[in-house]
Amino acid sequence: MEDNRHFTKNLFISFLIVFIFMIFWQMYVGKNVSKTHSAQQDTTSTVEAQKTAAPEQSGKTSLIGGRDTLSVTDTLWDAKLTVLSSPEFDVNIARLGTYYDVYLKKYHTHLLDTTFVRFFFTGYEAYSSKDTFVSLKNGTRVSFISRDSLKIKSFTYKPDSYLVDFEYADKKDSVVSVEFYGDLYLNPKNVKEEKRVYALVLKTGKDYKKFPVSKLLKKQEVYKYPFKDVEFVGLKSKYFMFVVVNNNHEEGTLEFGVKSGKPYFKITENKNNAHFLVYHGPIEYFLLKKIGYGLFANYDFGGALIAPFSMAMLYIFKFLHSFVPNWGWTIVLFAFLMKIVFFPLTYKGLASMRKMQRLKPEIDKLQKIYKNDPQKLQKEMMELYKKHGVNPFSGCLTLIIQLPIFWALYRILRMTIDLRGAEFIWWIKDLSVKDPYYILPILMGITSIIQAKLQQTGAQDGQTKLFTYFMPIFLVIIFISLPSGIVLYWFVYNLFSVFETLLIKRLEVS
Repeated sequence: MEDNRHFTKNLFISFLIVFIFMIFWQMYVGKNVSKTHSAQQDTTSTVEAQKTAAPEQSGKTSLIGGRDTLSVTDTLWDAKLTVLSSPEFDVNIARLGTYYDVYLKKYHTHLLDTTFVRFFFTGYEAYSSKDTFVSLKNGTRVSFISRDSLKIKSFTYKPDSYLVDFEYADKKDSVVSVEFYGDLYLNPKNVKEEKRVYALVLKTGKDYKKFPVSKLLKKQEVYKYPFKDVEFVGLKSKYFMFVVVNNNHEEGTLEFGVKSGKPYFKITENKNNAHFLVYHGPIEYFLLKKIGYGLFANYDFGGALIAPFSMAMLYIFKFLHSFVPNWGWTIVLFAFLMKIVFFPLTYKGLASMRKMQRLKPEIDKLQKIYKNDPQKLQKEMMELYKKHGVNPFSGCLTLIIQLPIFWALYRILRMTIDLRGAEFIWWIKDLSVKDPYYILPILMGITSIIQAKLQQTGAQDGQTKLFTYFMPIFLVIIFISLPSGIVLYWFVYNLFSVFETLLIKRLEVS
């Protein structure tokens, strides 16, 4: 009995260690995608940004509620801004026909870091005027025409969409290029977490690659790809992305890397016109799936083994949320459903542990008889278990089955944009960030201790008592900085486990 109890306890410890390791791996190491194309040193000359500060823009350049203000540092690019509005976003375009800022209305946030960002087609001499706005059935188009009328840049914005149609024509030059140079806006309240997942993304056919910006800044390499093989390229943060879609698969070259401390990508085609689609908006799986172009690949479900579980979790959460508007209560409901689903396994495991406790005198007797013959001892113990219908591994089965589910749940609760800014009750104002008062982690630790005590049987040795208190405290330390949505699930799951254990004990008595 003692050996099997220690086996169950050690397997449980192993389960927790593996789970915690996976969390640390995700948070501090991440997945580095191998770069199969050869790299060359970035020798591209760049021009430093002008340092003359312009007056700070009002209205469109401030977050709602005054939570943040973005300043302008380059007067050449932001003069005479053209402001385009749609139900989803406001876009500021400079007089040169270059993107300056994107403000996402639903999420009350800027997409681009306007202290220094460029997104432009070839040429800097374009200008805008009132008659360049054209209303279309499928949106609004604004055009920027050069003074010699040889170049035109057009941006068509579709209603209720984050997708924009970009066109460029040049009657003179035979080379067209489009370049993004700068950063996405990272939330200063969660900047460490944002930087861990901040990456340049690239999809070529079925191959999806992520190049962490932190690694690009360190290596200072330039990567080149045939543009006809590229599905899309761009930058993504934790919740948002800015990508160029190659909807026509034209001949050309894509290069990306770092310029003057900023990530960039540049597309060059040997012709006098270009046509791209650009997506600037949230990384929301169902929205991206609807848009197409493989953009849903940017939603990170995890590795091949975890991805099916993560996708199932996302669909379940969306379904539950259709009935329960508050995401916090959706998490509570999901934890309750998990308890119902796993109740038969939990009941069977605890019942098996009780049976093993009753067999302890016979097990002790066998251990004395065959203390010098481990193989014979193991055989006799298995015969004893079989005779009394006891499965020594049943207590671990539930933990093993739940490991991929817990990990998939961790990924969904950590990455889904639906939890961003989602309130629960009282002090929990945002389920995507840590509990500001650490109440949930502490409650999770307390319920873990109560649960461990309720599951104990018979006299406890010093190691078991230490484990009862050490693991909950250790988990509190790990979970204290995780998003409150994740901690809420673990706390509620532990709370239901306490009531479940009391129920099972009552059933056994009756």
